[in-house]
Amino acid sequence: MPDPVLYLQAMGFAAFASAMLIFIVVGAVHPVTLKWMNVASVLAIGLGLVVGYGLLAFRLNWPPANGLDRLLLVIVPATLVLELIVSCWSEPRRIAWLMRFFLAAAIPRILLPGSVHLDGFHGEARLLLKPVAELIACSVLLAGTWRMLSWLSERSGGCSIPLALALTIQCTGLTIMMAGYIKGGAATFPLTATLVATTLAASLAVKRSSITATIGIGMVELFGILFIGRFFGRISTGFALTMLVTPLLCWVSEFPTLRHRKPWLVGAVRLLLVAIPLIAALVLAKLDFDRAMTPLLGQLINV
Repeated sequence: MPDPVLYLQAMGFAAFASAMLIFIVVGAVHPVTLKWMNVASVLAIGLGLVVGYGLLAFRLNWPPANGLDRLLLVIVPATLVLELIVSCWSEPRRIAWLMRFFLAAAIPRILLPGSVHLDGFHGEARLLLKPVAELIACSVLLAGTWRMLSWLSERSGGCSIPLALALTIQCTGLTIMMAGYIKGGAATFPLTATLVATTLAASLAVKRSSITATIGIGMVELFGILFIGRFFGRISTGFALTMLVTPLLCWVSEFPTLRHRKPWLVGAVRLLLVAIPLIAALVLAKLDFDRAMTPLLGQLINV
């Protein structure tokens, strides 16, 4: 059964560990450049996830036995390493994005080995079309959303974009838990906490700058949780797509009437626009949960 106290503890310790690492880097490095902040952010998120998942006592298997194992033991570490390399290495930006696109293309295939959804790969040529099209579409959606959010962050900076992403991740986790995938939903709690703590701590050191590492790591885990919930759980395709693209509502702030407003106002508008569909999704999920639980509660009362 879900343990709210345990989730709060995991979030609190994950946030504390991430923020402390950022502050240690700020105190040790002078001057604190954007490059150092991206490096510190990757390390802080990694530390926060280790602390948070350790407190949740997740039982992960090696070699990975299911989608969540592959997400947390293969994909998330690979994303952390990639973002660390990109942050440390002064390579051309196009090479960095080529590496990210390659990872985005590989993620759906990594998450689905042994799944019935890949049965078509062993059949006739015509049966290949559906699974191949699904994997390609998923990769394109991940890469496109990742690129658009990073581009917006580079244009306007600030902390509202990763905070909007963190809000989306947490609402996704709650919704997935109500759909019956408890462990998958619980996996979002440490990530949300460490993203928020890292973003706020980094923003104190580097004003109005683009900490793209937080966006990449957040996008990958959001996609992974939605992908697993869609193909192995009970969430619908429409819900998964809605949650994945909801952070793109931050682009509304680029309209001429908003773009040159005060940063705090732009950030507030972004968070509000993202929160509206997330609240609607949570309400609908709660209604579905109540409808599913009512017959069970009635049976228990009759007993």
